Amino acid sequence: MGSSRLICSFIGVLIHLRESPGCSAASSIDVPLRGSAVQSSTYSSGSAGRAIDQSCVPLWGHSCTQTYQTDNPWWRLQLDGVHRVSVIEITNRNDVREWLDGVEIHIGNSLVNNGNDNPRCAIIHDVPDGLTQTVHCWGMEGMYVNFYKPLNSTHLALCEVKVYGELAPPPPSISTPGLGMNITLVGKRLCWSDALFYCRDYHWDLMILRGPAEQKIVDHLVARAHFPLTSHLWVGLRRSIQGSSWFWMSGDPMDFTQWDEASQDPSPCGGISSSERSTWRQRFCGEHLNFICFTGPTEGGKKVRFYSTTRVKPTCKN
Repeated sequence: MGSSRLICSFIGVLIHLRESPGCSAASSIDVPLRGSAVQSSTYSSGSAGRAIDQSCVPLWGHSCTQTYQTDNPWWRLQLDGVHRVSVIEITNRNDVREWLDGVEIHIGNSLVNNGNDNPRCAIIHDVPDGLTQTVHCWGMEGMYVNFYKPLNSTHLALCEVKVYGELAPPPPSISTPGLGMNITLVGKRLCWSDALFYCRDYHWDLMILRGPAEQKIVDHLVARAHFPLTSHLWVGLRRSIQGSSWFWMSGDPMDFTQWDEASQDPSPCGGISSSERSTWRQRFCGEHLNFICFTGPTEGGKKVRFYSTTRVKPTCKN
């Protein structure tokens, strides 16, 4: 029988194996991360760490966090690595229920907008005063867990937060340096928008190919891959929705192309072939493909901002 891992914090973060029925936990790991909980502001003594102090006394806000009454208040827990979060338990105060009502839970690896732009797991509604609500996040991956109340000028208060899940293994990858950047071929398979966000969270951006030299480096990297690859690989190619012009998501100029004109698709997303070297093709954006990231901003490049409704879900759909 398997075990699940509990990720919570007692003046930090305690990770241990929770017993399954009929089984005993063989070992435990204590990994303190002091000061891992932060929030947008602190009212009186309602510090961020009070939500992870293992206290079960929410009476009139005792041992609960509390922000000032401000626009868009938030609270964030940093885990000790990327985890697949399965369940979150939230204990409410027993005197001011509405401060938690409508709060969004976001999980991910980005600190853009203080982590509040990460994918959304759930929206909290109707937590009874002084009681605990359980939210299922179905294996969403991230090292940051945010509680965020958008579009409101209010307090945010949490009396206890417990996060359950398991450490997420890194996907297979292979990297190589080249032309002032580090290029990584990722074994994970994602749709185009999720691949873009993955590269921006963990690297810099989806790969760009500005000339034959970069194309050659990528061709050699693909040939050396030690894991199975999809027929095509996502790179940072995107077409204007209301036009026919293509551009790089990194903001770099497109002065070099390798399109396979014989096989085109109306999709606005582009990738490269993993078997036919130096061949670019349009692909359906929802297709789950391997992808190539690069690290190191290019000179003069300015990233193209991108918004996707799939960002509020664990993965996007075809």
